[in-house]
Amino acid sequence: MNRKRIVLLSLVLFFTAVLAWFIYELTPLSNDKERTIRVEEGESLVNVADTLEKKGLIKNKTFFIIFGKVKGFANQIKPGEHLVSGSLTYSEIYEELVTSHVKKGVKVVIPEGFTVEQIAERLDKKGITNKESFLKMAKTGKEISHPIIKKTSGQKEVTYILEGYLFPDTYYFEKGTAPKEVIGKMLTQFQEVKDQLDLPNELNLHDWVTLASIVEREAVVASERPIIAGVFKNRIEDEWKLQSCATVQYVLDKPKERLLFEDLEVKSPYNTYLNKGLPPGPISNPGKASLKAVINAKQHDYYFFVVKGDGSGEHHFSESFKEHQKYTSHEGNW
Repeated sequence: MNRKRIVLLSLVLFFTAVLAWFIYELTPLSNDKERTIRVEEGESLVNVADTLEKKGLIKNKTFFIIFGKVKGFANQIKPGEHLVSGSLTYSEIYEELVTSHVKKGVKVVIPEGFTVEQIAERLDKKGITNKESFLKMAKTGKEISHPIIKKTSGQKEVTYILEGYLFPDTYYFEKGTAPKEVIGKMLTQFQEVKDQLDLPNELNLHDWVTLASIVEREAVVASERPIIAGVFKNRIEDEWKLQSCATVQYVLDKPKERLLFEDLEVKSPYNTYLNKGLPPGPISNPGKASLKAVINAKQHDYYFFVVKGDGSGEHHFSESFKEHQKYTSHEGNW
């Protein structure tokens, strides 16, 4: 075989491989997984593609971006919620992304760290659903058919079965929506976030959400979440009491700006000043950042922390009680 034929054959094989790659990339994943994609105003195509890839809806974000730019879709993506399936072609996904969806219903923002009772209160004030009915359903989880319910049921001494699993986010509901429907949507949102995170085998779902809920209520500065998670993990591993003020606040009739020593003696399985280990269940509904912080908890030798008195919301971390005590007495903190 002469050199010209070898070159020609090599070119044919190369272009065949390229064509096969293009065909493969353009072929849908052929799964029925459906996810809601939220596009913010002004969000870039790169971010949207990254979200689609992480949710398992496209094969290759780089190819998806190139495809969109070649087809002229890059600057046409509309903000809002888009329902995307893994069985859609790239053209069909873009067709959905460039379609504007007008929000219907009442907008309600559920902040990170809200408790079930705070959520119920806000929904009731918005006229979305009845507070008492919502709390009753959140307490037992009965009448709700959702995969998360199966994983949370059977927990003992918890105040609300669904505490921790009603994902904080911005929602739109019609007035007078049934509690079951509202809860279902919030649980689905939690499930989607959970699927995006890589939960270690040594950490079960309930413990993960419970610790994340404590981190959510203790942390003020975002960058400290993994550090605070590390403190509590150190205490758990060494079988110390967590001594989290946030767990005490959870059982008080009304939250206090400053706890008294008598508050730390309140009889409750949630009081981590009296009981070792994690409380029976979550004390709030944590956001993605706190859930992620527990997975990526910092490894360090800190066992104590106290909020600084400078108004920054930051904490001072100490390795020993002596150092902690020295700092608190010097700063006048409790």
